[in-house]
Amino acid sequence: MFNGSAYEVHAPSFDPAVFQAFMQALAGAVDRPVVDGSLSITPDGTVAYVDGKAGRKLQVDATRVRLEDALGRPDTSTVDLVVDEVQPSVSAQDLATSRGQAEALLGSPLVLKFAESQWQLNPPQLAAMATLNGTQGVSIDREQVRAWVTKMAGDVEQDPENARFSWQNGVLTLLRPSKDGRHLDIDKTVDLVVAQAATTNRTIDLPVTVTKPDVSQDDADKLKIDGLIDVARTSFAGASPPKRANITLATQRLNGVVVPPGKMFSFNKEVGSTSLDAGYKLGWGIANSGANVKTVPSVAGGICQVATTLFHTVFWSGYQIEERNYHLYWIPSYTSRNVEGLDATVDEDAGLDFKFVNTTDDYMLIQSWIEDSKVVFGLYGTKPDWTVKVTPGERQDVQKASQSQVIEDEPTLPAGQRLAVEGAMDGFKISNTRVVTKPGEAPRTLQISSLYRPATNTILVGTGGKPAGPSQVIPNRPTSGSGTDVTPRTTTPSNSTTPAAKPTTTPANAAPAAKPSNQPAPAAKPAQTAPATKPVISPLFPGTTTTRPAG
Repeated sequence: MFNGSAYEVHAPSFDPAVFQAFMQALAGAVDRPVVDGSLSITPDGTVAYVDGKAGRKLQVDATRVRLEDALGRPDTSTVDLVVDEVQPSVSAQDLATSRGQAEALLGSPLVLKFAESQWQLNPPQLAAMATLNGTQGVSIDREQVRAWVTKMAGDVEQDPENARFSWQNGVLTLLRPSKDGRHLDIDKTVDLVVAQAATTNRTIDLPVTVTKPDVSQDDADKLKIDGLIDVARTSFAGASPPKRANITLATQRLNGVVVPPGKMFSFNKEVGSTSLDAGYKLGWGIANSGANVKTVPSVAGGICQVATTLFHTVFWSGYQIEERNYHLYWIPSYTSRNVEGLDATVDEDAGLDFKFVNTTDDYMLIQSWIEDSKVVFGLYGTKPDWTVKVTPGERQDVQKASQSQVIEDEPTLPAGQRLAVEGAMDGFKISNTRVVTKPGEAPRTLQISSLYRPATNTILVGTGGKPAGPSQVIPNRPTSGSGTDVTPRTTTPSNSTTPAAKPTTTPANAAPAAKPSNQPAPAAKPAQTAPATKPVISPLFPGTTTTRPAG
């Protein structure tokens, strides 16, 4: 101003490196990656949810221009950053349906109910069955649901169970209450679970069909048991302890069975499981061994005597035989009223059964009990108005048995124990004919045919670990009959065509000589382990069978 000097003012300039560092720091503070919404189901049965968030990115060059311009103008105190915003491809709104279904699915157990019982699918189980389909919702794997429902059906379903009764001195009392049958519709149950699992409705009523038993506990007045129809006895004196136990148990399990008019009786069904878990012992049974037969260890060995004794009563009283199978060799103690060839073998595993039909209009009551080492079966009800004529057969094609003694090692017996399990017995064919005649109807003819193979004198010698005691050793001599529980045959078949006389030890309408127990053997509860198999045993195939004969 005093000396006339002049100064030129230039626009401000910035250090490029410092400015670049500032811009990078600014971008770091502003930038944010986009986060898509997500949903997942964890194995423990919970829902994991992540909310979607928009992303941001600073436009560095455009923002630098704005900043530099603002720094050159003192009146500017703020600068709007240039930022690009990116919205998430999956938002909270997009996942709303799937999230709601997943939270409903896993929020609480799914309860399936029938009557007073209920079953639950808990959140972890439901999580294992579920699949998230992005924004489309939750789907349930039908096959996994079916597997679970099928397993549950074992707890729901049961066959109808008839009531059992005891008749003593003209008085009928209930032995075992009846049970309704239950059948679960598995397909419909799967549909209900799939449709309802991801909703807030957490209870499903199971689609169960209930069937009534043929004989209800309230049917006592309908049975009209008048008296004894027929009775039969077979002896098991001298039987081994396992066989005695098996015979006793099977006899108890059949006591009190009622066969309604027109219904079929099945030995295997009424006796139930014959496994170790059901309470049976390891005894002895007859099995094929190539061209020969052999006595081998068998779970429930001995129950064929129970079937045979019941068969005797049904045969002689004239009821319709549906299935009967003969033994591989003849057992003399099964001779019935001087007639050979009237035996019946049963085997659950081999599918061999004894079946008959009550072809009358009246109920039949089966009572069974043990009487002085004898199996006793009595049929009670109204005596049918038919006549029974039996023509005994004669032995044909006799194959003489060897009288030599066979000694075999048996690892299931204690070391040194000797057990006679089979006696020399000729093989033969035999056919017995029964004709049942009812007034006004055509006669029913039944031919019972059997083919028995020769049996040998067989003694088993134990090779197990524990030595046998003195009482377990028998003299080294030939045996008679099949096993220690069989007595020699002392009678021969009658050639008469008239019916054999029925027992006179019990009047036709009287109570049995010995009263059966009023308490049936309780059904064995299955163990939690896998059912026991029949060790060592081969199926007791009888060669040929008489199945569904005409009579």
